[in-house]
Amino acid sequence: MRLGLIARADRSGLSVQTHEFYRHLQPERVLVIDVGQHYNTTTHCNKITDTSKYANPFIYRGWIPDTDTLRRFMTGLDVVFSAECFYSPQVPILARELGVRTVLQPNFEFYDPTVCPDLLAAPSMWNYDQYAGNKTFLPVPIATDRFAVRSLPNTAPHFLHVVGRPAAHDRNGTEDLLRALQYVTAEVKVVFRCQQEGYLDALLSKADLPDNVEIDQISRDVENYWDNYDTGDVLLMPRRFGGLCLPVNEALGAGMPVIMPDTSPNNTWLPNDWLVPATKQGSFRAKQHIDIYSVDHRAYAAKIDQLASDPGFYLKAKTEALELRDQYSWDTLKPQYIETFEEL
Repeated sequence: MRLGLIARADRSGLSVQTHEFYRHLQPERVLVIDVGQHYNTTTHCNKITDTSKYANPFIYRGWIPDTDTLRRFMTGLDVVFSAECFYSPQVPILARELGVRTVLQPNFEFYDPTVCPDLLAAPSMWNYDQYAGNKTFLPVPIATDRFAVRSLPNTAPHFLHVVGRPAAHDRNGTEDLLRALQYVTAEVKVVFRCQQEGYLDALLSKADLPDNVEIDQISRDVENYWDNYDTGDVLLMPRRFGGLCLPVNEALGAGMPVIMPDTSPNNTWLPNDWLVPATKQGSFRAKQHIDIYSVDHRAYAAKIDQLASDPGFYLKAKTEALELRDQYSWDTLKPQYIETFEEL
């Protein structure tokens, strides 16, 4: 099977996702969508590009690759894979002309039903029933070789929240977390990691936190995404919407339990006692209609207290994290990817 990959090579989550695909499946050919010309010096820009991580890639500088580039890239391939989008609606059309099968791993909020690949490989069960056409559930694997599993303590005094680059409608629930922390009674430290300087300063200046909650913030890019998880006992991710959440995968890669809302897709694969009740707070429109949820702040605080004070509960959570780490590793899921592509 001659496999092609449409990839990113910047500081985005799509870059992490597609490069790990490249490392583990070694596609025959790679087309890098290079949007480095849009890079600027603002702290929230993630478009600085390094194509050297790919061997002899096709490179298109811009968002929408032209027909000639696409034709040269796809000719002779059996399958082309891309994450979130194909960047050009011509990809599945040209692919069919060339006898190439196409696989798209969509993020539902940006799902365009007018673009019809041979297979939609959904990375989570979030809104799965709303995908049209040929589809399957194909979770994004965890690159476990990136992480050293640390020896975690008997209880969890040290928590981590990954803001990343702030997304629309506070997707990762940073403001919800700050509201929940005012109800925490245990002595805890929470590290906030953000890639946009100044963002956390504004939020923390308005937060009313008790003396038993120590806050540390790190507002900068890291060279390697796995370095975000070199400290911390539990990931706090009161996510308000979304399917695939790479920080959750990455925390599990480091052996860390995660506290999330009891909403889809979290409640389709994470242990029930890691989840906290949440209620719908509103909605917005991307390419699809998206509901927004907010966790119960007191319940979220109680879960933090439980992990910080109950050794038996935390031991169970650590064990479950390691089990999920293995279940969703590239070693486990790589055969499923290969079989899925070969059966197209």
